Amino acid sequence: MKFDTVEKFLNYGIFTIPEYQRGYSWTKDQLDDLLNDLGDVEFIKEHYAGTITLIKAGQEKIGITNLTKYDIVDGQQRLTTFHLLLISIYHRISEIKPLEADDVIIRSVINKEKSLLRLNNKSNQEFFYTLITDFDINSIKKLLPTTKTQKNLLFTRVYFHTFLQRYTSINTLINIYNNLLSKFKVNIFELEEESEVGLIFETMNDRGLPLSDIDKVKNYLIYLTNRLNEKSLAKEINKKFGEIFTDLMAIENYSTARIENSFLKNCYIAYVGDSKDLSDIPKKIKTELIKQREIFAKKNLFDNDGTQRDKKIKEIKDFNNFLHKCSTFYLQILNQEFDNEEINKSFFRLETLGKIESFLPLYLAILTNKKFKPDFLISINEILEIFTIRVFIFGNRRGNTGISVIFDLAHKVYSNKINFTELKKELRNLIEKNSNNLDLRKSIINLSVYNTLSQNALKLILLDYEYYLQNELKSKFDFGTIQELTKNNKITIEHIAPQNLMAGIKPLENINLLGNLVLTFQNSSLTNKTFSSKKQLYINSDFCSERELVSFEDWNDKTIIERGKKIQKFIMDKWKP
Repeated sequence: MKFDTVEKFLNYGIFTIPEYQRGYSWTKDQLDDLLNDLGDVEFIKEHYAGTITLIKAGQEKIGITNLTKYDIVDGQQRLTTFHLLLISIYHRISEIKPLEADDVIIRSVINKEKSLLRLNNKSNQEFFYTLITDFDINSIKKLLPTTKTQKNLLFTRVYFHTFLQRYTSINTLINIYNNLLSKFKVNIFELEEESEVGLIFETMNDRGLPLSDIDKVKNYLIYLTNRLNEKSLAKEINKKFGEIFTDLMAIENYSTARIENSFLKNCYIAYVGDSKDLSDIPKKIKTELIKQREIFAKKNLFDNDGTQRDKKIKEIKDFNNFLHKCSTFYLQILNQEFDNEEINKSFFRLETLGKIESFLPLYLAILTNKKFKPDFLISINEILEIFTIRVFIFGNRRGNTGISVIFDLAHKVYSNKINFTELKKELRNLIEKNSNNLDLRKSIINLSVYNTLSQNALKLILLDYEYYLQNELKSKFDFGTIQELTKNNKITIEHIAPQNLMAGIKPLENINLLGNLVLTFQNSSLTNKTFSSKKQLYINSDFCSERELVSFEDWNDKTIIERGKKIQKFIMDKWKP
């Protein structure tokens, strides 16, 4: 282990991020921490910037110089950020006084037009190269990232540019550059082979260095291969985790940290069947799933007993393979990327209602069980949607109601202890146990849904009511797919009796109830008009749910409840167990 300045480290040579590493994932929080540290280091001798772990990977000639190549197995996020900050400092100096932008500032970033940092994906590397070679920030801002890695790289480059605009003194910029290179120091571990990585990380974890849970599990598995002298298995684990990270980073609308943590937790629930105290999944894996103490206690036995050794290796392989399979399914579920659009639609509906994450262990169990066909998900999701509507949306039950039972069912599916028919029966029984028709009817009418539901969840329920009316009235207007409609900002939720009344008009009590809400294309034109004025617009609406309001002579608390009862009947019929 070495303790070097960032300057010495960057001069080691060429750095490659292996395919098995996750893509660039730093966000504003990490960037702010770095910039704050750079500000603080002005007043202290040095700043510890973390650990870099690398493996020597040959040499490459650039010009007349042979440079050593290294695979970065830990520290790639910081290294990438250092490169982007250095190039941003160089470009800022160029903006102020082009002749004073000394190439020495970026000699460890780019050499003879070759990047000295190589990302783990050709497309990402080309994008990164543009960021470090293009001087026109307006051109950079127009780049169209196609992956989360590229989006994060672009954000960092622009964020640093914006941050440095506050400095107009070249001396100040040079001082920032010098502080980064000379006062920031890193611990450098140089390893001989991949199977040593886990051993290093197990030691570092005991010293409290931060790693994500999924990193800890990956490194623990590699550590076990080192103890068992299984170098080829270490390579296999690294390869598959690289593909896992790629899948998880491709999931849209979720942060990388959130996705990785939920993925590991949900895989563990399905695989093991344990849903108690999930605050430390890596510890549970070490103590209960692939037990570390057995490796220590039986190390010599494994050397002499092939059966025992093979059994332990199989435990590691099986869990690694399960995680690898699940990452692809996780991506398909959360991005709705199944070949069958009905499956995608069913997942979209549950995501819109806000409960898809509660059922992920069950989905993973179904998709990894060869006896369960992917198409089974359509009917399973129909039942889970009923559960969501009756128990969570209108049932006013706690957010974890019935979830432990669903987790238990997930493990039963994974371990072939329950078939498809039995699973559906168990889920319906769970609905019956946790929902009461009398309470449900009251809640549908009296719940202040505008304040308690998300806009998209409420919009979905009102869209379903609209299609119900179209069928009832034999009137058809094609609004597009349910996915398009829910995301359509032109379709809004209108308060029939307005929220903001004109002076002198007494407000209604039931203003945020379901009976007072309707979908519209023309919310801005309706605003705070009286009901009699709105009726003239409702009569020509494309929405049946607006046109039906014309039959009401007046609009008051009583008619809101009356309309609420009609919507109640629709909900009770559509989402009956």
